[in-house]
Amino acid sequence: MPDRSKQVTLRRSCQACIKGKRRCDQGWPQCSRCLGKDINCEYVNAPLTITSSGRYVGLNRSIVNVTPTPQIHAPLQLEIAKEYDPNIIQFLVAGLRDLPVNFAETGKTIFIHPDLYPNGLPTAVREVHNICRLNMQTGRVNVILLSMLQQYSADLCHRLSHAATFEELLACSQALVLIQCMLVLNEDGNTSPYSEAISAMLAGIAGKLWQQAPIQLPRTLSPRCAWLLAESVRRTIIVCFMLRSAYSLNTRNYSVRTPFIDSLPFDLRTNLWDENSETAWQDALSDSEGSMVSLHEWSNGLAAGRVHDVSGFSGLILAACKGQAVFSIPSPPVNFYIDS
Repeated sequence: MPDRSKQVTLRRSCQACIKGKRRCDQGWPQCSRCLGKDINCEYVNAPLTITSSGRYVGLNRSIVNVTPTPQIHAPLQLEIAKEYDPNIIQFLVAGLRDLPVNFAETGKTIFIHPDLYPNGLPTAVREVHNICRLNMQTGRVNVILLSMLQQYSADLCHRLSHAATFEELLACSQALVLIQCMLVLNEDGNTSPYSEAISAMLAGIAGKLWQQAPIQLPRTLSPRCAWLLAESVRRTIIVCFMLRSAYSLNTRNYSVRTPFIDSLPFDLRTNLWDENSETAWQDALSDSEGSMVSLHEWSNGLAAGRVHDVSGFSGLILAACKGQAVFSIPSPPVNFYIDS
């Protein structure tokens, strides 16, 4: 009987992957699986490597005139780095740092609207309002307040993951974003180095809100409350990514572009957010047809000077998405939301 160990084989997978019946990526000197498991990686036929001329060679450096087997690699996390002017970064950081202060003073921010909760603020939003007031009164994030913020952030993460209703999910998300504004953008030198865990958490909040947002809203909601709910979800997602970007820019001088946020629906009628009654809201309501664009289209319109009456919210979007200041953009030629 012939010795099978000496039989000629054209297999290029390593012996460990063959034995485990796993796909081998033929990495040299160790494949990814063996490297990850810290086990010995041996090849019967050495993997092919490519020369600068594009020809494949074996370990003995002889030319191999065969087409290599296509290799399947694990997908890479695509990050498109972007660097901004330091003044733009400081504008963005200051704008997001002011959100807890604004909420403490008025009970309202660019992404939390008190009229959405006519029966009273949800527990998480009410609690974070008290914390924002404490932070404003203290005037700085001291060691005691920092410890409280960290503990409350962990508690909100737990409550968010176990939210029984979408209203609870939204409230916990909004509260957690305000807590992170105080934690990662504080001015007192307590800012920790950039953490991928915090960045992933902010992205996770946005993703969860988008995935679990109701497709149909209750008929009991007035048109204005229904719009406020949808707009609150969109704005909370946008602020999550603005905070993520500001945190990265502030701690490591660059951020990454996120295709998901670019495609997010955006309502052109940003003025509706500040109408304080149902009647005023209805009076300001324009034809809804064509009022929704993607955030990418909106930010492009802002940068090109095609948007009128740029709000504070729009200014932060322009800084976060385009790295531009409002004063640097040209004035639109006609008085409309976006000049086409």
